Amino acid sequence: MSLDPDRLLKTTTDVLEVAFLQGGDANGKIALLLHGWPDDATTWTSVASELSKVGVRTIMPWLRGFGQTRFLSPSTHRDGRTEALAQDALDLMDALKIERFS
Repeated sequence: MSLDPDRLLKTTTDVLEVAFLQGGDANGKIALLLHGWPDDATTWTSVASELSKVGVRTIMPWLRGFGQTRFLSPSTHRDGRTEALAQDALDLMDALKIERFS
C-alpha cells in the first residue's frame, strides 16, 4: 500500500471520529506520526514517503480539533491536554486493532 495524501480515512473511538492518512507496507512495522500545533497530518507526508521506502507502515491522524477529526459528544472537553492527546492516540490504535507501534 503506498502513501496517498489525498485519501482520507476515518475510524471511530469512544470520543472521536478520527480522520487519518496511512501509507507504507500493510505488514510492516508501524509508526504513529503525531503532528503539533499549528500543523496537521500532512506535515508528515515527506517523512512517511521515506519510511514507506523501507517497509514501514505509517499512521498520520489529525488530532482533536484539527482537520476532519470530530468529537462525538458536545460534552467532551475540547483542549489540547497532553493526557487527552495521548489517550486519543492509544484509542485510535486500539480502534485500528494495532497493538505494537512506534
